[in-house]
Amino acid sequence: MNTPLSKEMLFTYFSGQATVLQKQLIEEWLGEPGNVERYFEWLQEWENGHPQFLPDVEQAFKHVQTMLEGPPASGDSARESKGTVPLRWRNWLRVAAAVLLMAGAGGYFYHDALIYRHYRTGYAQSRTVALNDGSRVSLLPNSDLKLLRWGFGRIGRDVYLTGEAGFVVTHQVDHQPFTVYTLDHGKVTVLGTEFFVYTRKKGTQVVLSKGKVQISSAEMAVPLDMKPGEKASVATDGKIAIQPLTVTELKDPVTWQEHHFHFDHTTLADASRELNAVFGLEIMVTDPALAARQVTGTFKARQADELLSVLSEMLDMRVQVEAGQVRLIPDSTDTN
Repeated sequence: MNTPLSKEMLFTYFSGQATVLQKQLIEEWLGEPGNVERYFEWLQEWENGHPQFLPDVEQAFKHVQTMLEGPPASGDSARESKGTVPLRWRNWLRVAAAVLLMAGAGGYFYHDALIYRHYRTGYAQSRTVALNDGSRVSLLPNSDLKLLRWGFGRIGRDVYLTGEAGFVVTHQVDHQPFTVYTLDHGKVTVLGTEFFVYTRKKGTQVVLSKGKVQISSAEMAVPLDMKPGEKASVATDGKIAIQPLTVTELKDPVTWQEHHFHFDHTTLADASRELNAVFGLEIMVTDPALAARQVTGTFKARQADELLSVLSEMLDMRVQVEAGQVRLIPDSTDTN
């Protein structure tokens, strides 16, 4: 449920005149998906109207990039000796200090959005993201990919995934690993490969197409090696099982991205809860009669909208998407 919040309230907060209750409402609002980017859009709009408080963000970003990419300053190499902090880490500490100063000057208290960049997809939406290191990520619907705003590919290649995504990872000359952190505190570490990751509350699955990956979980800290043509499943208790893909899955890569649902006189309310767990959705069925309708059969769906489309025809209902929620409502043409 989205917390209503007006632009005027945020402008009051930016000016330093917000009440304790307003600050609490803003914090709750920022905790909801999709509101963080809106926060920064309105912050920029407010700062443009108050130039006395407007920092030179572009110049600050250029300064950060210069520190990360530029050659050592004269004398820095000579001053490095055993027991001292390496120059690249000293530069990173300077960057961190600069980010903190910028956060204080701008009044940012939502540090995650400042430090990390999010790539999100909504219901029935997919997108391909090209990363700075040359890698590509294909995000499936209702997914979120998080990575550093600055320094990705230089100080590390760590990404955080909630949902489903296919990865084509480029190999680096310095053999820098690429690590995907999953929702269950596990991780998939690779050097250069193609693989698919599914990670939601129901568990995590990894399918390897090319190359080599290591997968670990909170329960099994010692990583397990995967070979091409294998699928790893991480249960909710952290146990990892690796098995070969079937002949059908090897012939058609789309099949291992399909989800299988078996319903036996299952009410729509129970079926919706299963879809919520698998696809990370928020499906609402508020009509009691509709929620009690039953469905029987085995279904395959790569995306939630594929299955919801079939259920819509079977149960005489409509799918309505509002503010990130998927609502199932009786078809208005149904007079029975």
